[in-house]
Amino acid sequence: MEVIRCEGLTKRYGRTLAVDRLDLGVEAGQVFGFLGPNGSGKTTTMRMLLGLIRPTAGRAWLNGRPLPDPDGLARVGSMIEEPAFYPWMTGRRNLEVAALSGPPLPRAGVVGDVLERVGLAVVADRKVKTYSQGMRQRLALALALLREPSLVVLDEPLNGMDPAGIREFRATMRSLAASGTTVFLSSHQLSEVEQLCDRVAVVQAGRLLQQGRVDDLTGALVRVDLAPGEQGRACVLLEGRFTLRTEGSEVVLVDSTDSRAVNEALGRGGVWARQIRVERSGLEEAFLDLTGDKPGPDAGTDDERGRHAPIAR
Repeated sequence: MEVIRCEGLTKRYGRTLAVDRLDLGVEAGQVFGFLGPNGSGKTTTMRMLLGLIRPTAGRAWLNGRPLPDPDGLARVGSMIEEPAFYPWMTGRRNLEVAALSGPPLPRAGVVGDVLERVGLAVVADRKVKTYSQGMRQRLALALALLREPSLVVLDEPLNGMDPAGIREFRATMRSLAASGTTVFLSSHQLSEVEQLCDRVAVVQAGRLLQQGRVDDLTGALVRVDLAPGEQGRACVLLEGRFTLRTEGSEVVLVDSTDSRAVNEALGRGGVWARQIRVERSGLEEAFLDLTGDKPGPDAGTDDERGRHAPIAR
């Protein structure tokens, strides 16, 4: 079952096209990474999915219900941009107050359980004004999990977290997916996305560039280090059987994971490589190849920054 489905989803602000005919599908029980450079339309897309802004064109479904539909949003937890809480209240009290609006909590004791789950049980009775940014991010995650949602939508949830917090977050997300909860998140910490996510989609300028399994996007190649003057002969021997590119004057990169086949093809032609090894590219390299940009803090478009107040719910 697809928990999120977008068909031609589009958002325009005047002459600015923030999201351009986005087609996207996210299946139940996945941790799905939504990636893109600054201003690529990620936050705008998330806001449309959550019913916070209306699309200009296209359609979307959450939990099998077409948007806008309160029933489709009833079991969705979210954290969009910088979380906002009452600073003079404790973390626990903030969650208790939030629970007073909307549907009733699914069971008794859920507030304490989610605080424990996100690693805030020890500081739950401290005032939020004493919390670090990373602790506020964890509290926002606890708020998103308060009604035990089937889908969690998280915009840059790792901001401000220290390494221990990131490790705990990764474990929490994997346990959610294992229990059947779908996680849809944006992040610029690509090394964490690579470890955490089952599938990713990469967008730029509001358009989908690619989506698929993380392993499919990262891929692998055979690196052939050659003696001086041998690169041309090696390319002649490998062309037609493999896709190639060169690096400098002594390296050939072969689009394959079969280093033995590459070595045999060279050996039959009398070319003996100094070294042949399989190299696996990371998600960051794949991201840069697709976008030609460098990941960094997601400031969003001017419309994303200025038109809407931060929301954590």
